[in-house]
Amino acid sequence: MQVSLLETKEIEKPMRVTYMPGGIGAVAYNAIVAQRPAEAGTIVAFSGGSLLNLAQGKFGRYNENDVRWLASVGSDYGMIAVREDSPYKNLKDLMEAFKKDPNSIVFGAGGSVGSQDWMKTALLAKQIDVDPRKMRYVAFEGGGETLTALLGNHIQVMSGDMSEMAPYLNDGKVRVLAVYSDKRLGDGLENIPTAKEQGYDIEWPIIRGFYMGPKSLR
Repeated sequence: MQVSLLETKEIEKPMRVTYMPGGIGAVAYNAIVAQRPAEAGTIVAFSGGSLLNLAQGKFGRYNENDVRWLASVGSDYGMIAVREDSPYKNLKDLMEAFKKDPNSIVFGAGGSVGSQDWMKTALLAKQIDVDPRKMRYVAFEGGGETLTALLGNHIQVMSGDMSEMAPYLNDGKVRVLAVYSDKRLGDGLENIPTAKEQGYDIEWPIIRGFYMGPKSLR
């Protein structure tokens, strides 16, 4: 369920949203620190993927001490999705085809090899004793580009997060085969099965939160 800050009375005026894709948060992180460090009205959303790359030193010259962390506000979960007209009707269908011929399926996600979205596909491979290095994997800048590639049939499977896929579930174009949570989610997502209930022991919770520029409150 999505609830706006206006509905909760947290802000009185509409909030302007700017998307800054690139490097799983690296572009936004560098922009805030270098160009907008003192803007009190600017907050940036982060995820576990950003934290992973930050910990690996992939954000350039900046580290975790260069912003003002506000809070974690909730959890998201990984998922695996295909086009609605895909021959893979459930996770078992996909895994059987993947095991039979790992080169027959192209996975795509918003992140390079070693990123959290790649790791989700690697866990799938491990479940059926397929070497993750044999996967056909295409890295994109973010979830939006990955979804576009999926709908254009340039890739067959998308690895991502449930929150980025939820807005597209009602248009009849994509099918989520599994969510990587310990139990089914609520708020209209009850019909999406977990990977665990389909026989694949995978869970992938993702932290979501906010930070501000380093001088924003000084």
